[in-house]
Amino acid sequence: SFFYRVSHDLKGPIASLLGLSELAKKDIKDADALHYLGMYENQIKRLNMIVMELINITELNYRDVQLSKINFYEIIDNCITAYTYLPHFDKIKFRIDVGSDLKFNSEWYIVNTILQNLIENSIKYIDIEKNQQIVDISVKRDRNNIIIKLTDNGLGIPAEHQERIFEMFFRASNNAEGTGLGLFILKRAVERLKGDVSLISELGKG
Repeated sequence: SFFYRVSHDLKGPIASLLGLSELAKKDIKDADALHYLGMYENQIKRLNMIVMELINITELNYRDVQLSKINFYEIIDNCITAYTYLPHFDKIKFRIDVGSDLKFNSEWYIVNTILQNLIENSIKYIDIEKNQQIVDISVKRDRNNIIIKLTDNGLGIPAEHQERIFEMFFRASNNAEGTGLGLFILKRAVERLKGDVSLISELGKG
């Protein structure tokens, strides 16, 4: 309840700060001032990301269950398209394999949250030193379960951090631009569907 109230109360002031920043950029001509304004704007955007992800957490708890037919291919395609603005996106080769006869009814919002966080993470942490950046996404049925598997050849996660990556606000790298909430939200979303999430990673391999 606290997250929900505070997050929604912060949305208005943050939107105002971003609007004022846009207005200031039109009037300011000094290069140094524009540089500092850009740094200021980036921090506001980061704060906005944190607030929006806190709202996502609260919605996982309070949203009513509404089941609908899940089109995995459509959700994956939309999630990938949503991140075309991220650096080095055009270098990534996505390979999607969704079972052709897959029929699954679930909470669209929750499934979308799971796939969105998986895909965003794989794009943010690609290894640009590799000749080809690859992200494989497969969705298969295994008896009564749906298995979503994402594999990439990105930077990978150091072994000492792997046990903590699903903790709230944990960031495995100081250089990361994330909020430390994405994988926490992912785990909560999977648990809402009474599922499990696991990680296999090797630093430098993906």
